Amino acid sequence: MKNNFSILDHYFVFKKLLIRVILVFMMGLLSLFFWNNLIYEFFSDPLIEGLQISHGEVIATQLISTFIVPLKLTILSTFYLIYPYLILEVWFFIKPGLYKSERIFAKNLLVISTTLIYFAFFFCFYIAFPSIINFFINFAPQGLSLKIDINYYLELLINLIFAFSVAFQIPIVVMALVKFKIIKRQKIQNGRPYIYVISFILAAVLTPPDVLSQIFLALPMIFLFESGLFLSKYLTKD
Repeated sequence: MKNNFSILDHYFVFKKLLIRVILVFMMGLLSLFFWNNLIYEFFSDPLIEGLQISHGEVIATQLISTFIVPLKLTILSTFYLIYPYLILEVWFFIKPGLYKSERIFAKNLLVISTTLIYFAFFFCFYIAFPSIINFFINFAPQGLSLKIDINYYLELLINLIFAFSVAFQIPIVVMALVKFKIIKRQKIQNGRPYIYVISFILAAVLTPPDVLSQIFLALPMIFLFESGLFLSKYLTKD
């Protein structure tokens, strides 16, 4: 049985939720900032290993980079650190407004979402990103000294992680659309060719302008779409 709350009630509950999330995020950010050197070493490792082949080096062209780079990496790390807490807050926010069957479905969806967000990071950071870095480094002409700006590297890394994190939520979207009868499963299946094309278009927009990055993102998007469509048969009823 679900509870009926007014819009004002939802506003106050959401306001408290937002305050709690911000406080937890700030506490996590302050805690991790003391470990910013270790975090920097962790995220820069794929680039450092790749540059050892060409004897290149990482540089900072701006003085403020010595502060901004560790801060950005710490913010990214904090997000992944508190993500389970964020999902838990979302669960307690939506739970009162759902029927029993909807609660079971929503709980399954949130668990899958949490799993996928970390799997997306793992796939991007340990498989896709090192392959992309090594691909470009190996194409450098012999005798060319590579000096890569850490700001550019970080921007590329964060954009790719964000793109993969969003793309890996596709099964959640597909299952939710089918469950709540927004779009019928059969209609989604019929639109499969268009979705494949859209996947490559989105990959081209969200990744750097190279074919390798686009393939690394587009193919998992297509696979995840098919996975969401397959799982919807068992987790939803339309």
